[in-house]
Amino acid sequence: MPPLLMEAENLTVTYGSYAALKKVNFSVFEGEIVAIVGPNGAGKTTFLETVAGLLKPKEGSLKFRDRNITKLEPFQRRKMGLMLIPQEGNLFPSMPVKENLQLGAFFENKRSTEEILNRVYRIFPKLQDRTRQLAGTLSGGEQRMLAIGMGIAANVKALMIDELSLGLAPKVVGNLLSILRDLRDETGITLILSEQSIKALDVADRVYGLEAGEIRFTEDAQQLDRDLIKSLYLGA
Repeated sequence: MPPLLMEAENLTVTYGSYAALKKVNFSVFEGEIVAIVGPNGAGKTTFLETVAGLLKPKEGSLKFRDRNITKLEPFQRRKMGLMLIPQEGNLFPSMPVKENLQLGAFFENKRSTEEILNRVYRIFPKLQDRTRQLAGTLSGGEQRMLAIGMGIAANVKALMIDELSLGLAPKVVGNLLSILRDLRDETGITLILSEQSIKALDVADRVYGLEAGEIRFTEDAQQLDRDLIKSLYLGA
């Protein structure tokens, strides 16, 4: 069993009197791909934003790399190797592709930045063809590639991606998920994906079912009844 990378205990987040997360317990091991599935409003985005430090929990604790990070600011978590790619607002649309990637590698030195950018271009050759193109003019799939590329350039230990499939054709989603699995196999990066696409189960090691702010199940991806999960948690 690989080492435990992240652990949430009794994580509770409220908006006024509404509990968006209710005593959520969640763990991720190094090098895992974990999918969080659930319908709209289940609390998936709230959970990832809380882990990233954008929201503060009312109760509970969060550990990352054996350190309690519950009260740390987002930039402190980022420096520790934890990064969130949100659904929107994850790019600088008026800046070229290359400059977006360089910002992703902000904490790296100049020499390693060039090496990291070359790794991104190897994974996403289309981005190398568009280094001078403004990020806001890329297609939806290319923008998602660039957002993931910024995560790769950040050289993080754990990359969280909120709704990778949002607005993308199934074929594009499948290609991106395959790339992420290959990236994990090559680098050992840990991936946490919140998803409404059943395709996420093709690459996940484990799956959490989140509904109404509560964890309903956690299971190895290969042991799940996909038709049941699709009907209950993925809005099909």
